[in-house]
Parts: sequence; structure tokens; C-alpha cells
Amino acid sequence: MNKITSDPPMLEELTHLDHRFPVTEFVDHFDTFADGTFPSHWHPEFELHYVISGAVEYLINGVTYVVEKGAAMYIAPESIHLARQLTAGTVSYNVVLLPQFLITLLTSIQCEEFTLPLTTRQPEALVIYPLSKEGYKIIDRLKIMYSTENTQETYKLLMLEKLIGIWRFLFSLFPKETVALPDNKILIRNKRMKEMLDYIHKNYAQPITIQDIAGAANISKSECFRCFSELSQMTPVEYLNDYRLLKASKLLTTTEKNIADICYEVGFNSTSYFSKRFRSQYKMSPKDYRMKKRGS
Repeated sequence: MNKITSDPPMLEELTHLDHRFPVTEFVDHFDTFADGTFPSHWHPEFELHYVISGAVEYLINGVTYVVEKGAAMYIAPESIHLARQLTAGTVSYNVVLLPQFLITLLTSIQCEEFTLPLTTRQPEALVIYPLSKEGYKIIDRLKIMYSTENTQETYKLLMLEKLIGIWRFLFSLFPKETVALPDNKILIRNKRMKEMLDYIHKNYAQPITIQDIAGAANISKSECFRCFSELSQMTPVEYLNDYRLLKASKLLTTTEKNIADICYEVGFNSTSYFSKRFRSQYKMSPKDYRMKKRGS
């Protein structure tokens, strides 16, 4: 299939291989994620997830959704979201698409009325079940996309054909009544969280305090804790340390740097504390993790 095995630290830094066709596919093996969880993040793309096996709990802008094997999930652009497996061995197929690509295409053929969910980012999420006619057709197209090699000569045409079909059926499933936009408090909360996540992702290698994180959004420490509790279900320090560990896991498998250097490079100031936290998250030492991932 030649799909990318997803890497939590890299998704929010996603660069599509072809900027003219900004569609990227991932296969999420949740057993490889620390605690079976893909951490809170956001990006301008919208996402489609098809759960191949197991079950996934999504937290999207503070709202929880459960998607079981055979069902799928739509996540609107710029939504703050995380995903965690509810059963061991969960695997999902994930398509990430820059909305402007679809907006430009639909507008060029005078179908701009179908772009509204992308420009308003409403609804924020939708669980897609195979029991409805539209849901079945969406999931059938996702299965075809999943099984198609991206080396095929007509790969882009197939992807475009299936994505247009998916959007047609998704549009039919979206609420027909005008969806109420989130109130101002929720919009402000989400904006603050994005600013704090961006700050952590850019500065994780440096010493960071709660005040620094809160200051990135110009809010109090108590409001900072409230945002992280609602949108990531952890404290800011827990998120920071988990993100550092994700970066460390990447360096362990992609570089020859020694463990002490990796520890300091990702922002920890104690090798013993780093090893303790790493073992707690990944159920093995950094050395064993490196050996396992390299198959030695």
C-alpha cells in the first residue's frame, strides 16, 4: 500500500510530498503510541479516519466520540484533537487533506455552495456509520483508498475521484439546519490552546515553566490548566514532558546520538529522570526501545 506509518510528533509539522496535491495518507498503529494515545494537536487540514480494527476514543475540541471497527470519523480543519485506543491492537487508516485544495476545485466548477463546512469548520466532527447508505459509500471509498498503492500511475485520479465522492456523501450527512457556531468563550479557549501548543512545539527543547506556557496565550496559570484539562485531559507539564518523550523516541530510532545527548536535546536536564519517564511511557528503557525499533 505504501502508506506512511503515522508518527505523533510529526503530524502537526506535516509537509505534503506534493504541494499541488496536498493529500497524505497514514496508517495509525495505536500500540506503537505511548499509552496507545495520539496526543492533542491541530493543523489546517481536515481528516478522515477509518477504524480497521479495535476502537478509538476521540477528543475533538473538548467533545468525546467513540468509533469502533468498521466505522469512520470526520474531523474539521483546525480542530484540536487527540485519539486513544480503547482496545489493544487498534489500527486506523487516516487521510489528511488541505481544505483549500477542495475549496478551489469546487469553486472552479461553480459548486462553491458545497464548501461551506470547510470555510465555517462546522460541523467540527462527525461519526460515520456503515448502516446508512451514505455512510456505507463513504467507508467503501476509504477502503479502496487504503488498498490502493500510491505508486500506481492513476493514483491521484483515483484519490480525487474517491475524495469527491466522499465529500458528496458527507455533505448529505452533515446537519441540514444551520449549525450554531461555537460561542465566543469556546472560540477563545480553542485559540488560546492552539497558541500554547504551538509554543510548546517550538520551544520544548528549552527550559519551560507554566508561566511561559500561559504567557504564550496571555492568560493566567489557572486558565492555562483549565484549557489543557478540557482539550488534552492532562496538565501542561504532563503534555510538555510527553511531547519531549515523543521527540526523544524519534531521535532514538532515526539517529545514532547517545541517550544522554538525546535527553538534553529534547529538554530534560536529568538522564535518570528522563529514563524513568521514558520507561513509564513506553514500558521499556530508551536503550531497549531503540533496539526493538531497529529489530536488533
